[in-house]
Amino acid sequence: MQLDSESNNDQLRQAWVQFSNAVSYSDYCQYWLELMCTRIDGVTLAALVLESGDAGFLPTAIWPEKSQPDDEFTALIEEGIDEATGLVHSMASGCYGVAFPIRLDDQLVGVVAVSLRLPQTALPAVMEQLQWGSAWIELLVRRQRGREQGEQYDRLSGAVDLLSAVLSEPRFQPSALRFVNELAAAFRCDRVSFGMTKRSQTKVIALSHSAQFGKKMNLIRRLSGVMDEAILQRGVINYNVIGAGDSQMVLREHAQFSQSGGNGNILTIPLHSGDDYFGAVTLERATGQPFDEQEQGRISSIVALSSEVLRNKEHQDSSWLQHLYRASRTQLGRLFGAAYLGRKLLLLGSAIIVLFFTFATGTYRVAADSKLEGEVRRAVVAPFQGYLDDALVKAGDRVSAGQVMSRLDDRDLTLEKLGYLSEQAKLQRQYEDAVAQRDRAEAQVLQAQMEQSRAQLELVDSKLQRTRLKAPFDGLVISGDLSQRLGGAVEQGEVLFEVAPLDSYRVVLWIDEHRMADIANGQHGRLVLNALPEESFAFTINRVTPVTEAKDGSNFFRVDAQLNDNSSRLRPGMEGVAKVEVDERHLIWIWTYPMIQWLKLKLWSWMP
Repeated sequence: MQLDSESNNDQLRQAWVQFSNAVSYSDYCQYWLELMCTRIDGVTLAALVLESGDAGFLPTAIWPEKSQPDDEFTALIEEGIDEATGLVHSMASGCYGVAFPIRLDDQLVGVVAVSLRLPQTALPAVMEQLQWGSAWIELLVRRQRGREQGEQYDRLSGAVDLLSAVLSEPRFQPSALRFVNELAAAFRCDRVSFGMTKRSQTKVIALSHSAQFGKKMNLIRRLSGVMDEAILQRGVINYNVIGAGDSQMVLREHAQFSQSGGNGNILTIPLHSGDDYFGAVTLERATGQPFDEQEQGRISSIVALSSEVLRNKEHQDSSWLQHLYRASRTQLGRLFGAAYLGRKLLLLGSAIIVLFFTFATGTYRVAADSKLEGEVRRAVVAPFQGYLDDALVKAGDRVSAGQVMSRLDDRDLTLEKLGYLSEQAKLQRQYEDAVAQRDRAEAQVLQAQMEQSRAQLELVDSKLQRTRLKAPFDGLVISGDLSQRLGGAVEQGEVLFEVAPLDSYRVVLWIDEHRMADIANGQHGRLVLNALPEESFAFTINRVTPVTEAKDGSNFFRVDAQLNDNSSRLRPGMEGVAKVEVDERHLIWIWTYPMIQWLKLKLWSWMP
């Protein structure tokens, strides 16, 4: 290989001149690649691939120009990007393929690939030439990035300066006026206008160098149309009266505004937050002073940063009615628009619940603690003073009518009976003697004594019969256990047993005083006992008494009810919970009534 031979000095000199005079980024890359191919003999195809931001690696220059790399050469470039190191491959065409990475601060920014016909011994020199030449591309990339960072810094510094000026004003209207004035001064604009969308139409809020302006001026109406045109198309409109026909956007309002006395260059930037377009900014310059792409980018960055602050200030300065309207509109839009599925489901569920409680009714029932008692409760008492001889039953035993439950000691009564029998026999003999002697007076006296003795004897017989305490009817002994008192004395009238029937019961309910207003005779209900939770028994209220009892800090009224159902498993004294059915009412009333009643009482107690 002869890199600087006499035969290609002119081509090399011309390549250096083109490369030195390159102005644009693409020309620089293309002339650099031509220079490298001129310095290296035997090159048949060469390509320069550089990183292009989000687009990835893209071909920037190719030599010869308009050449089409084949699949093998493309694979060489891709392998060079993946490996990020120098590569040399033998290609099917008999050429050698060389790929060399271009780095910037240990970051891969590109790859240069060449296909050449040279001896293998010349390949190290080729690699050195590519390594030497890559420094020019590194310098280009570094300058390009420095320029982009400088532009970005200028944009940010301008945006921050304007933002600080807007934030320095406490109110919205002065902030908007300061915004357009600073924007007009920074970019040498004849006029800058700022508008916000109100009811689907843009309203001009501020004009640069104009503290006040009439709302019905033709200028203001036309500016509103210009802003609406950009907002409706959702894009920035850069109108130039000279090159207006090159734009792909509708420019009718901008053209009419320019012809009616406006300026020849109009830049309108719509303001938006996500998909919500809420206003626009229009900048005007005289003919011959167009807005270039760089200026448009800077202005867009500044406007995007400051517009949100202005929007927030406008919201803060609104009245409470406007805040309410805006919030309601936003929530309705979210509710009936797209997305926000959870909110829609929540509203639907709430509507279903409201409808349910509006029409759903149920049986209003009053719950109360209850106790089962026998309808009749008969007491078995001691007929006279005596001593217990035997106790045949006790509480909990079932008895039949006439069954002996207990016996009193009858020995004294038996002796007393024998005495009366002896005396009666004696009086009978005396009476017969008096009759035989025809002593009428004596016979009448003896007859009276005999009657008295007979009466006393009948009394003793009666007491003897009553020493056997018998059950008054079939039932259950609910109290009385004399097994520990055998031989003990009992007093006349002392209650020894209590018996209740097993086929007739009554229910005693203790109703909370807060619910007594809903209770009346004749109401029905159901009873569930603690001992029989799987069954319920119907009852009917037959007596509401004024008797109260204090339990757990509350007053309860006693209510008697007749048990309609019967069961062989029922026993007097069982306890449970009874519910009295009052009437049909709305479920929401039934569930909230205790709380509402409590609140009413508390409010009444707190009221002066």
